[in-house]
Parts: sequence; structure tokens; C-alpha cells
Amino acid sequence: MMPCPAPPTGRPLRGVTVALQALQALALGIGFAAAPVAAQPQARPAAVQVLRAEVGLLSAPDTAGRQAFTPGTVLPLRDGQEFAWRLVVKTTQPFVRVREELTLPAEPRTWGDPEPDIQRRTTPDGRTAITQWRLAPQDGVLQSAWTVTTGDPPGTWVLTLTVEDQPPRVFRLQARPPAGR
Repeated sequence: MMPCPAPPTGRPLRGVTVALQALQALALGIGFAAAPVAAQPQARPAAVQVLRAEVGLLSAPDTAGRQAFTPGTVLPLRDGQEFAWRLVVKTTQPFVRVREELTLPAEPRTWGDPEPDIQRRTTPDGRTAITQWRLAPQDGVLQSAWTVTTGDPPGTWVLTLTVEDQPPRVFRLQARPPAGR
């Protein structure tokens, strides 16, 4: 073992000495006790965990009013066709903050009238609707739906969902006239 050179003051280089002793101890396979390191704070788990995120079509309601959800990214531009996003979440919170941005390739004829408890605004170019609200998970599921209407533009529709303060999830839908037209 070679000694560490001393600085001009005659005091040993404590940090260099400790580092060299640690490296030598590792090389020799012996234990080495270094000064304790301050504990790092543990990251808190997210208040809401998104287990699955999907977008797709909703079927016409059955006699009980239920609608089947079929995941997919092709959206037929048929008046009355509903599409939705669905998030399967794990949380103990009674309500979850959700921000939705739906951007179309061109301004639609209408964005419709939002429900009273939903905050919605559109961008100045009229192509993006931004909706924010607090949703209560139903059996661990958060969901929202839109309805296609005459005048909605064909092309790529981009849906961006942000849950609480988590990174956004982005979906791209291909809106096109239904087959056979």
C-alpha cells in the first residue's frame, strides 16, 4: 500500500485517503466502513396509478343503456358515432384530476355544449378543446366520451390525457369517412 502524498501544510488529504482505502479494500475483497451517508428521502408513491389507458369506440346503447367499448384508433366520421378514452386506475382518492386535450386537424363546425360541471375552453385557432375536471373512479375506471357530428374534419385527431401531475398519455385517432362512402 502506498501512502497518500501530504499537502504542503503537512495535513493528510482526508478525502483522497478515504477514497484510496475504499478502492484498495474493494480490490482486496475486504470490508470497509466509510462515513455514513445522509439518508435520501424516499419518493412517495403516486396518489393515482394508471394501470391501463386506452381509446376506442362505443357501441349504440343496449336496452339497459349499456355501451360496449372496443379499443381502437380508427374513428368513422359517422354522425352520432361515439368514441371514448378509458383509464383503469388504482387510487384511494374519491376524485381524480384529469386534463384532456383533443386536437383536430381543422376547426370543427361545433365543439358542442359542455356539461355544467366541466371546465372546457378552446384554443384561439379553434382546433383544440381543453377540458378539465375531477372524476370519481367507477370500479377503478375513469372514462369520458365524445360524439362525432356532421362537419367534423377527417385526418389525425390527437387526444392527450394528463392524470393528476403524471406525464401525459397521447393517443392518435385516424378519423375518416366510414367504409362504403
